[in-house]
Amino acid sequence: MPLLGWTFPLCLYSVNNPKDLKLIKKAGFSCIQTYQTDPEKLEALALEAKKWDMQVVFYPNKLRNTPYAQKAQQWPILAWYLVDEPDVHKWARQKVVALHQQTQQAFPYHSTVLVISQGKTAIPFYDIPDVMMVDWYPVPHLALTSFGDNVAWTKQGMTERDAGNRPLWGVVQIFDWKNFKQHRPDNDRIGRFPTEDEIRFMSYHGILSGATGLFYFTFNHQGKPLPKSAPEYWKRVTAVTKELAKFKEILENGTPAANPISVETPLMMQTWQYKGYLYSVVLNTSNQSHPLPTTLKDKSFKALYGRNKEDLLPPYYVLILKHKQ
Repeated sequence: MPLLGWTFPLCLYSVNNPKDLKLIKKAGFSCIQTYQTDPEKLEALALEAKKWDMQVVFYPNKLRNTPYAQKAQQWPILAWYLVDEPDVHKWARQKVVALHQQTQQAFPYHSTVLVISQGKTAIPFYDIPDVMMVDWYPVPHLALTSFGDNVAWTKQGMTERDAGNRPLWGVVQIFDWKNFKQHRPDNDRIGRFPTEDEIRFMSYHGILSGATGLFYFTFNHQGKPLPKSAPEYWKRVTAVTKELAKFKEILENGTPAANPISVETPLMMQTWQYKGYLYSVVLNTSNQSHPLPTTLKDKSFKALYGRNKEDLLPPYYVLILKHKQ
């Protein structure tokens, strides 16, 4: 199994034009995914990504046994994308295993990844690829916390298959369900684009639930790049990803540490030690306001990224605190 260097990828789905990478890099992303499979288009994206010190996630299908397989050794491949939601498309486990083995044989210097649509699957795909992903898109019809729940269930499935030490990347919703085909065309179309606070909560809830990287679906909005088709939505996304681009230094280089206090549901808390300071992420996982613990009100706990320490944490609030050891 190829070893991935310990990084916390922030990736964007459905990027097709190399000219968009400058803007995407500026937004805090470190890698891109595309559904394109044409080798020439993949090479153009890979070379542009390399220019911006970014990585790529590609389908390997049309590259195997071609001259591009050799060229790909020099591409900034984060992982080869095996299959999208084999649980939804009813792929047999052995079919996925065979695809992983073919890809591993063709590209032994890179890792493989696949994404499942939910944390609990009837067929255990958890130990097949080098990296697991899970996508779960709850806005607005499901509980916001179900995203982190599915990340946690995926982690549990990986652990049960002796793959718990492998990377796990969660896919955060940045789209409106109304823009996609409904499973029940007779039903009313329900959907809206997530708010900035919802995108932020899902991102950090995913991290505290076990995600070691985050992808965002999708850059393609109604047939156009999101910044052009809906700049107000792109602003919601980038407010979160620019923040995470700063915080990922702590995720990558910090050391897990004991929380300064014990918290109970609906609060979640996780702490890292980095350069002489402790950084704690505090989440209110409830749809109701919840009191901030008294200890955390002390001035020694500094709130980061322009967020305030409210006496009552709003629903689905994310608070990041910096404090001395």
